Amino acid sequence: MEISLIREFIVLAQTLNYAKAADILHVTQPTLSKHIVAMERELGCSLFERDRRRVELTDAGNVFATAAVQITDAYDDACRKIEDIKTADPIRVNGILFDNSIASIISIAATFLSGEGHSPVVYGDTSDKYPFEELIDGDIDIALGFADLERLDEFGLTYVPLLRSRFVALVSLDSPLAHRKDVSMDDLRTYRFVKYVDRYAEGGWRNIEHVCHEHGFVPHTRAIVGRSSMNYCAISLGTDDVAILQASMPQLKYLSDFSRVKILPVTDDDAAFHVYALYKKSNLDRVKPVLDAYTRARKVIINHGKDSLLVESD
Repeated sequence: MEISLIREFIVLAQTLNYAKAADILHVTQPTLSKHIVAMERELGCSLFERDRRRVELTDAGNVFATAAVQITDAYDDACRKIEDIKTADPIRVNGILFDNSIASIISIAATFLSGEGHSPVVYGDTSDKYPFEELIDGDIDIALGFADLERLDEFGLTYVPLLRSRFVALVSLDSPLAHRKDVSMDDLRTYRFVKYVDRYAEGGWRNIEHVCHEHGFVPHTRAIVGRSSMNYCAISLGTDDVAILQASMPQLKYLSDFSRVKILPVTDDDAAFHVYALYKKSNLDRVKPVLDAYTRARKVIINHGKDSLLVESD
């Protein structure tokens, strides 16, 4: 249904007079009548009771009148915000957006930024490239994800740390490791690592691979396709398989109730997922308000003592 027709309905609902409404809308009365009939046909009900002496809203018309005002208000508000984005040159952010901990930081940061007169922040995909590539190419201003910090200088990049979430290893109850209370990376070197092949998991896998390399081995892998960040736990593990996930994932505490897996903490100090807010050094002045808001947001979370969210302190 076109928004212009909804606006016509609102005017007629307010005036309850076709002639007056048509005059206000600068349309002919037959045109307005035709539009109302088309709306009624689409909705499958009568919106007005009309005869030669009066026009009244039906019960359905009263319901739609309330909704129509909400629809046009929401549409107008969205148009204003879109216009603000187009004219204000928004700061674009992409990467790990749906992780529970990152989403909390983003949400709190948005509250800090609200009403402070900064450029708006837009989150989400802008291309088919990975966020790190988008950042290098100038498609986005901030990339949220893992990075090899020693290589950032060669790309003119730097970072603000956001979180550090410990590794846990998922193994089958039939695995030789299933009797253990915890494991080390060295314990896992002969096992086959589950490698999720999707855009969201790409940074996480590079993080896992980096830790494996630091411990002196290249992980053997088993690729899993067709998964998303919502169902990484929903896999079948062989006796030689290990899946590395975040300790902060809330669904892990329920997993053993319905799945044949054992969840083992990984004890090495460096066995953790790191998420950074990456940006170009040359772009610091532009992105600094957003980075400062992220830093303030993570301090709020730290102060509340969230054990499941281990935020970098450096």
